[in-house]
Amino acid sequence: MTDSPIHPFDPAYGKRPEFGELARETGRVLNQRLSAQLDGSINLLTKAMARLGAEDVEQADRLVRRAAEMPYDPHDEGSPGIRGAAQIVYELVSDQLEMSDEDDPTWLELTVGVHASVSGPGRIDLESVLHGFVLQRDLFSLSRDEQRLIRKTFGHAPLEAELGDGPDTTVEDRVVVIRSLLDAARALRSAYGLEA
Repeated sequence: MTDSPIHPFDPAYGKRPEFGELARETGRVLNQRLSAQLDGSINLLTKAMARLGAEDVEQADRLVRRAAEMPYDPHDEGSPGIRGAAQIVYELVSDQLEMSDEDDPTWLELTVGVHASVSGPGRIDLESVLHGFVLQRDLFSLSRDEQRLIRKTFGHAPLEAELGDGPDTTVEDRVVVIRSLLDAARALRSAYGLEA
């Protein structure tokens, strides 16, 4: 028995040779579409946060609604608006971790403080982001004290937060989730001293 030269994660794996390249191209197109959707929602939501910072709530609400109206994607099992808002939270926290000195837990102390001040999906997502750093410890450099604090405070959180996003989630429900995630993102920016 010979090993296949194609890796199991390759879309061509297990396909007849004549269909292998078609499977790869289909995967590339799908990835490009999903990436464009995510980039579009992050763009809208970044603008919404800027409008909130300028106290233009009406314009911010319009931008949030546009992101919430982006349709649920059954292949990706999520809506771009909620995924984009969650990505903003993740990037804020992971950037602080990566920029911190190895023996400086300030980033974590600030994040735990923000966690205590937010509620709803924003709070749930922040728990999963932080616990995810421990669950995926091969990808992140955490001190033992940081790991211990995260496990103690957020050890109950799953790697993927259940934010209530599904094929039957209404636009109004998505708006509520996105606003909560943006509230968490804005609180993080403020705590980290990133507000302009």
